[in-house]
Amino acid sequence: MMIKKTLVAFAAGVALFAAAAAHAQMGSHLSGEAVGMHKHQQHRMDKLKQSLKLSTDQDQAWAAFQGSMQQPAMQRPDNQAIAKMSTPERLEAMSKMKAQHDAQMEKRQQATLAFYGTLSAEQKKVFDQETSSFMNRHEKGGKHMVKSNHQH
Repeated sequence: MMIKKTLVAFAAGVALFAAAAAHAQMGSHLSGEAVGMHKHQQHRMDKLKQSLKLSTDQDQAWAAFQGSMQQPAMQRPDNQAIAKMSTPERLEAMSKMKAQHDAQMEKRQQATLAFYGTLSAEQKKVFDQETSSFMNRHEKGGKHMVKSNHQH
């Protein structure tokens, strides 16, 4: 049971890390403050790659992993459209958005686990440490969470 909880927590951390990386790819569509935040997150991915000291044999796996993190942003209805909806319509729209989010998260998790499987034991330790530290900052509502105007 403890292993399952640890795996779930790890997967959640990786998914959060991956989501941040995916958002980093959307910089041109964001405000100046958000662009800075996303550049920081791209820097984080670059730092992770450097910390992992990937072999040339792992470059293709890294490219596939990083590419999978570049999923399209979910479209959110504008506030005026939401205001015109009835409560059941809003609930349905929220349910659809949640389903989209869950599907994207599942794809990121699968891609992350596939990449993780290519890592050596030492690289896995580095990856675990990097993604864990991100998850801890995310859970504590780090500065990027407070300043961001990001909407889900």
